[in-house]
Amino acid sequence: MKRPLLFLLAAALLATSAAGCGDGDDAMPLRPGETLTVDADRLVRQLMEIDFKDRTAPDGVAVTCSVRSFGAAPEGASNVGQLTTIWAKTVCGAPGPDGMLGMSMVPVKITLAGQPELFMPRDGAQYSDDLAKLFPDLGVDLAGEWPEFPAMRAELETRASGR
Repeated sequence: MKRPLLFLLAAALLATSAAGCGDGDDAMPLRPGETLTVDADRLVRQLMEIDFKDRTAPDGVAVTCSVRSFGAAPEGASNVGQLTTIWAKTVCGAPGPDGMLGMSMVPVKITLAGQPELFMPRDGAQYSDDLAKLFPDLGVDLAGEWPEFPAMRAELETRASGR
């Protein structure tokens, strides 16, 4: 599934980084805690919170996400404005009618060059094929249990409760 994000991207990029350009296609791993990773996480979180709300949440319901970016392109980019692609693990949620926080856990690929788009693997039989097509081999297992999921869920719950 893909979704155009041109308007959202423009606002988010201006808010998160100085502009730059990158034209390489090689992916590089992102390491937790580095400035580029923190900025990529922030950009993906902003885009996902808007996209998730547009697709799944009733009007007026706040959507929050926890993000762990694990890869980006082009290789050698030094700031988020130079990136053409970001790969990330996301956990997003919104309170349901019963007040319980419903969560969605999905890896995403966001392309930032040209017409920006968000790609997610499809559910069901296509999931494994989509993982292979959308995500480079950066040493990250997306098909199995995510070791960072408990921390991501706790972050999501904290952000959703306003603490």
